[in-house]
Amino acid sequence: MSQTTPILQNKAAIVQLFIANTISGFAQGISMLAIPWYFTGILGQTSLFGFIYFGVTIISLFWGLFAGTLVDRYNRKHLFLLETAGGAMMLLGVAVFGFTTGTVPYYLVALIFGVTFWAYNLHYPALYAFVQEISDPAHYGKLASWLEIQGQLTSAIAGGIGALLLSGVTAGVYTFGGFSWHIPFHIEAWSIQKVFLLDGITYALSFLLILPLRYKPIAIRKTEKIGLAARMKIGADYLRANPLVFIFINASYFVFVTTMVINYILMPNFVKNYLDSGAAVYAIADAAFAIGALISGIFISRLFRGNNLVRGAIFMTFITAIAFFVLVFDRQVWVFCLMLLLFGLSNSGSRIIRVTYIFRRVPNQVIGRVQSIFQVINVLFRLFFIALFSLPFFVSHIEWSFGIFGFCCLLAAAIIIGIYPKLTRTNT
Repeated sequence: MSQTTPILQNKAAIVQLFIANTISGFAQGISMLAIPWYFTGILGQTSLFGFIYFGVTIISLFWGLFAGTLVDRYNRKHLFLLETAGGAMMLLGVAVFGFTTGTVPYYLVALIFGVTFWAYNLHYPALYAFVQEISDPAHYGKLASWLEIQGQLTSAIAGGIGALLLSGVTAGVYTFGGFSWHIPFHIEAWSIQKVFLLDGITYALSFLLILPLRYKPIAIRKTEKIGLAARMKIGADYLRANPLVFIFINASYFVFVTTMVINYILMPNFVKNYLDSGAAVYAIADAAFAIGALISGIFISRLFRGNNLVRGAIFMTFITAIAFFVLVFDRQVWVFCLMLLLFGLSNSGSRIIRVTYIFRRVPNQVIGRVQSIFQVINVLFRLFFIALFSLPFFVSHIEWSFGIFGFCCLLAAAIIIGIYPKLTRTNT
């Protein structure tokens, strides 16, 4: 007798959550991808932003661990309400200051970047834990794909829009990829305070959508009446008891490490100083990244199921390595955009695989703390590469950055291949 997939419970709540996440993701995407372009393309301060990103990431090391304990202790809906309300007040406050004084100092722009970045440390662990809490295991792969399509596509499109709003668009004929393109419209460049105003409004809308959300938990959590250190130790103890989970997730996470550094450090510098291009190419590259993410979201969960999750992680990591090696030698705009499409595909694909794996293997009781540990390790990797690639040598010789990332991705793939027999024996 054939088995049928259970009906998706809490469907209305999940749809409502996805809509709210799309709206807030749009806000986050504009800030997190437009602000790097603001420092590099508008202010011409690539190295300054590198140091800002480094400092913000340092702080997230400590905040990320604490955020994981919050996700496992408190109502996840209430955490979303706190996050969206705080984001709205911060963004709208800085926007009002900018309109009142006529400008926004760079340190307030950096503050918005930092607050939004730190919100990621709470938002995504809470989002994944909440989805796991209110859905059936049979739907984990599908929901992970939906989350990735929504999140990556929204963020990438928003970042491109943010770059265009900051630099503006002048009507005329542009050459791209060997073809001439006529742009019939004109967009006046937005001030950064207008971008923040738009962000703040979308956060407020997200808050209003989450406020009436109703659901019935499927995964039941028990209350832990213990101290902060003891709660953190529970997450670490789970990973010590499951070393294959620890190794596999960290190795598959490396694609995300490279993507974060590309988006915030390498890509704005590469577009402006190596391709000698402006916001239009930056936006097109973001769109290519979004297309890759969309393709990945549609097909990855269907291609790699069961033990094939491990094969999928290896495949995605190899794709990322190939894209980096291509960029070492080729500086054409169309090749760059094609490689961004591959980055979008591999980053989204690896995240779908990783989230599905975590949903299947990690209990809802500890998922927030386990994810926070992975985030901290991920942050340590990013800190190293941010510091390295912000040095003047790498700013001037970006091909070395691409080459180093290519070899690191090959190493990550080799680690997963090395533990592949053990992973498949544990029915991952």
